[in-house]
Amino acid sequence: MKIYSNGASFAFGKYPEYLAESLNAELDNVSRPGYSNRSIWRTTLECDPKKYDLAVIQLTTPSRTEFFDGRKWRVVSVQEPPSKMWEFYYENIYHDKMGEVWENMSLFGIKDHFAIHNIPCIIVTTELNPKNRNFDINLWDIKFPLDKTRHPTDLGHKMISKVILKHYEDIISR
Repeated sequence: MKIYSNGASFAFGKYPEYLAESLNAELDNVSRPGYSNRSIWRTTLECDPKKYDLAVIQLTTPSRTEFFDGRKWRVVSVQEPPSKMWEFYYENIYHDKMGEVWENMSLFGIKDHFAIHNIPCIIVTTELNPKNRNFDINLWDIKFPLDKTRHPTDLGHKMISKVILKHYEDIISR
C-alpha cells in the first residue's frame, strides 16, 4: 500500500507517518509549512494518482495564497512578515468570498483528481470554524494537545492519525 499526503504544517508533522505505520504502508508526504490551499492543489495535481492507494490531504486557512514570480512560487499569507504587497493584497484584493470559492475549487479538484482513478481521498481541514462542510474531518474536532506553536504534540499527531485511520476503515468497509 502507498499513501500520498499533502498539506501545510500539520501534515508536515508526524500524523501521516503514524497513519502509514498503522497501515504498513509506504508514504509520499509532500507537505510544506506555510502551504496555501492553492499550493496544496497545485502540487497534488502534479502527482500521478494511479501510484497511490490512499490520499490524505490537509487543507488550511482559505486566506493563504501563492503566486509565481517568474522564478519560483511565493507564499502570500497574513502569517508572513508584513510587506506593502501583502498589505495591498489583503486590503484591496482578497475577500472571504474569494477564499471560500478557492477552497471549494481546491477541495473538489483534489477529490476528483483521485476519484477518477477510484483512489480514496480523505480531506481534512485546520480551519478552526470552516464555513465549508465538505471536509471529511475538521482536525480541531479531535481536541488534541498543542505545543507552544499551536501545532499538535506527538500525542496529538497520534490522535489525528487514529481518527483518519478510522475514517479510512469506514470508507473501505462500504
